[in-house]
Amino acid sequence: MIEYNQFKKIVVEKLGRDIESNDDQNIAISSSIDQSLFIVAGPGSGKTTVMVLKILKFIFVDGIEPNEIIATTFTKKAANELYSRILGWGSEIKNALFDLNQDNIKKQERINRIDFSQLITGTIDSIADDILKLYKDPGFDLPVVIEDFVANSAMTNTGLLHTNRYLSKDLQEYLGTIVERDKVTNPSKMSDILLDIKNRLFYDQVDNEKFKKSQKSKGAVIALDAISDYENELKKRNMLDFPMLESLFLEKLDLKQLKEFLSNLKVILIDEYQDTNLMQEKIYFKLAESTIRNGGNITVVGDDDQSLYRFRGATVDLFTNFKKRATEELAIEVKEVNLKANYRSTENIINLCNDFVELDDQYQHARVKEKPKITPSRAESIDVPVLGMFRNTEEDLARDLTKLIRDLTQKKKVELKVKKILKSKDYKKYDPNITGMNDNAKGHVTLDMFINSNDTCNSNDTCNSNDTCNNNEEVGYKINLRLDEENGSPADIAILSYSPKEFSFGNQLFPYHLRKTLKNLKEPIEVFNPRGQDLQTIPQIAILCGLMLECIDPESKIQKRLNSLPKLANVNMKKWRRIANEYIDKSPPPHQPLALKDFVEHWQSRTPYNIKNSLWPETAHLIELAYKLINWIEEFQENPEGLVYLEAIIQTITQTGFLNKYSAKIYFDDNHILERNSIEEAIWNIFVPIATGGVSIDENLLETLPENRINIMSIHQSKGLEFPLVIVDVGSRFKKNVVKTSFLRFPKEGGKTSVLEDEIRVHSPLGKGERTSKDRAFDDLTRLYFVAFSRAQDVLLLIGLNSAIDGYMVDDDHRKIPNVALGWRRDQEFIGFDKIMLI
Repeated sequence: MIEYNQFKKIVVEKLGRDIESNDDQNIAISSSIDQSLFIVAGPGSGKTTVMVLKILKFIFVDGIEPNEIIATTFTKKAANELYSRILGWGSEIKNALFDLNQDNIKKQERINRIDFSQLITGTIDSIADDILKLYKDPGFDLPVVIEDFVANSAMTNTGLLHTNRYLSKDLQEYLGTIVERDKVTNPSKMSDILLDIKNRLFYDQVDNEKFKKSQKSKGAVIALDAISDYENELKKRNMLDFPMLESLFLEKLDLKQLKEFLSNLKVILIDEYQDTNLMQEKIYFKLAESTIRNGGNITVVGDDDQSLYRFRGATVDLFTNFKKRATEELAIEVKEVNLKANYRSTENIINLCNDFVELDDQYQHARVKEKPKITPSRAESIDVPVLGMFRNTEEDLARDLTKLIRDLTQKKKVELKVKKILKSKDYKKYDPNITGMNDNAKGHVTLDMFINSNDTCNSNDTCNSNDTCNNNEEVGYKINLRLDEENGSPADIAILSYSPKEFSFGNQLFPYHLRKTLKNLKEPIEVFNPRGQDLQTIPQIAILCGLMLECIDPESKIQKRLNSLPKLANVNMKKWRRIANEYIDKSPPPHQPLALKDFVEHWQSRTPYNIKNSLWPETAHLIELAYKLINWIEEFQENPEGLVYLEAIIQTITQTGFLNKYSAKIYFDDNHILERNSIEEAIWNIFVPIATGGVSIDENLLETLPENRINIMSIHQSKGLEFPLVIVDVGSRFKKNVVKTSFLRFPKEGGKTSVLEDEIRVHSPLGKGERTSKDRAFDDLTRLYFVAFSRAQDVLLLIGLNSAIDGYMVDDDHRKIPNVALGWRRDQEFIGFDKIMLI
């Protein structure tokens, strides 16, 4: 339609994207339609910009129709962002071309005909589901796809509880070997492991029957029988989970049953390819066979250093070896492009990220060969050191961090005194040209940091020339932090950790202490951490579930008859009921037109509470009951965390209803048979999974972060996000060098993921691989903290206990607690980082 130079001019002038100044981006966007690409995109390198402009270039320059392009993303949120930007930028380009062709009616008509809604975008699961529905055979009833937490409930009930397999010692001990314990007895935890095994068999393309015949353990055979029952139950109900959906899609492609869809396909563009598994690669290569045959290409985008989902079956080797694998499978030449310019972070943050990812020689064997460093490319010149806050106890750390957060959120200019500079083993003195300080400096240096600000620091921000230096003064460094006056908010601050859990086996962890100290301020600051507690332990969940149980099953009459209920489920449901009755006694508002106590009593006696209705209904849906009860539970109405919890419960009721005979409804009949059966089904399929920890917060419920709260999240959850101030917990749990915390900092073994890989991949086309299970665990930790550090835009603050940094100083030969996140190599040699200032 237009020449690339004209397209580029519009992009620069109308969209404000200067791709001319970035050769790597320009190469990736301008490549020809038949050139397949391997794009290695470092953090903050503008990969979404490249993907969007590459798609728009195909449409406006190469004349490809939108429905001839597939673009897959890893998450629904990323898919929405990609599509939204394509629509926005695409419309601007259309308008620009329309203006340039005012005298050419035919060109204007052609421009108007471009329909971006025809683009095929989404996750691989959503795309597979859409295509199978669109191109299904006549009379074929496409199965319903269930969410992950429903799969857990289905496995718990079908594979374990209804058959009493969960009581098998052989199965308990076998599952224990996978998670490196003596045994596993919690049905929900057993279900998690069984689903991991099942998914691995799909992802690694293993023949189930051959795998079963190879097993010598009786427990392994029982596990595979449970998996088989689960799959058969879903098929009987015409349902699929996500791996089964992808498998069906691959089967249709193999059988050449989607010819109509593939006939015009010309481009497949895959984001986050580092987290792809073998089954997905086969799907992508099948699609690519058609795009290449039609004169098009396959382009993959990702970063091996940000591969976080090995525990879900991802195989990073598929990314690092993509060029070789694509050449062998598709007979094409793939061009590699490295997007290395980082537009997100300051130079000091980028330097730490580069040092961190390169300090371990062994890790380099797991990366893309000859991978270049990330380069700082931000327009602003802000030179802020990486900070560290380490204290003796979690309470001390929470207290001092709370003071910092309080003052920042009140928009104060916070002066922090630097107590010590952490020195690496190969410590080099500070370059006075960088910040005006070195090891022998005297006087003061003030650094003003404008978080989330468009202001550029001037010379007076960096060094106050009016300060007088006294050669006899003690060295003193001051750092001033300030939230942007107009746009700054608590949401600019994110606290990242290996796990955001606030409790572990009853022990209070750092996120709990931080929540508590922030809440106890004179002007309380709320946090957003829906994953801080297990769902079944959250007070408002206990109240809601207890009230529902009291309504449908007064005095636990039916629950008591269920002798085979798991012990943990019984304990928690009894606890819920007690908490709910105590809550009823408090008589929470509203009291009109009906008090909570009256509402529950009407339900228990099956007496209508609406004067207009003289008869109790024949059925009652549990969702309707839940929504009526939350009128008396304030946390479910305005609290952002409460809303997430409520949505998790509602989704559980809705989705598990698909698997139930009574569809999450309570039936009322004269002889009480249907009533009893429907209540039993609700207890087993809804309340037991919640009570045993089988229901967790779905990531899709966390896509929108509240503006008025401090975010506490896992590093996995932070993937794809960025924040002006990032606080990374690298050591709040590490008081001593004990084995139980080693997997968080310096692995002793490979862990559950490696055990599964080693057991299953010997039967997979992938093979076992060259890297040991322990090396893979170290690789995972390196990638995890690289992602954490690279989320920061302006300020990166590392936090932990003082015990976590024992041995950091060069003169200390006794290295107490090895920690990958603080610069230890896997050979137990301590390297560390320069230029971390302790405050």
